[in-house]
Amino acid sequence: MDKVNLENNQKQLRYVAVYDKLFKMINEGIFKDGARLPSEPDLAKSLGVSRTTLRQALALLQDDGLIKNIQGKGNFIQKSTSDKSSGLEIIDNPIYKCINETIDDVEIDFHIELPNDYMLQILQKKTAVCVVVDRWYKSNDIVVAYSFTLIPIETISENNIDLNSKEELLKFLENDIYSRSSKSTIEIKHSASGSFTAKKYSLYSNGQCHLIQESLYTSTDNNPAVYNKHYLPLDISSIKINSFK
Repeated sequence: MDKVNLENNQKQLRYVAVYDKLFKMINEGIFKDGARLPSEPDLAKSLGVSRTTLRQALALLQDDGLIKNIQGKGNFIQKSTSDKSSGLEIIDNPIYKCINETIDDVEIDFHIELPNDYMLQILQKKTAVCVVVDRWYKSNDIVVAYSFTLIPIETISENNIDLNSKEELLKFLENDIYSRSSKSTIEIKHSASGSFTAKKYSLYSNGQCHLIQESLYTSTDNNPAVYNKHYLPLDISSIKINSFK
């Protein structure tokens, strides 16, 4: 492997020169899609740079979706092949729009409880009871995303949802609520609480997540019919928004 010529890049930051070199190698097929990169010490040595400089370049490649880091295994080539044309500007389940893994199973659990002050503030109205729902999104038996949901009991009644059927509740939350919503409000944050928030499962990665807080409205009032908190691990998710004028 050719070493990076840093002397010809004096005005360029060192990690940018390394990034450019690796970017070219990936796109020329020297590193194949799905292949594991050499270990950091070996790759740094072959490029003639420090491990610190290499890590900065690798971080940029991760940001651009060209590589992904699997904890304990290393860095793998991941050429962007996303065919998701729409982003969060369209009312739909953000998990499927943002997660980069193929979801093959969704586990759901729920319970009913009296609303506390937090729930009343989120739902912006008084409700007798609240349905609290957990959803775990899996890919090859690994939990790759988690959703926490609050539903006022009025939403359950208005949509004739049978709580004796988890399948019916899941269908409502995954599909029906989005087709019936007239508007939504989304707030995107960073969360370091993904590991323990997901409760009985450990979320993929180290707990660093995109947190998408989503309120869905089916009427003209300001009371959400459903409120979601979606946790998506940073290194296997990306957020896209198409803006129009």
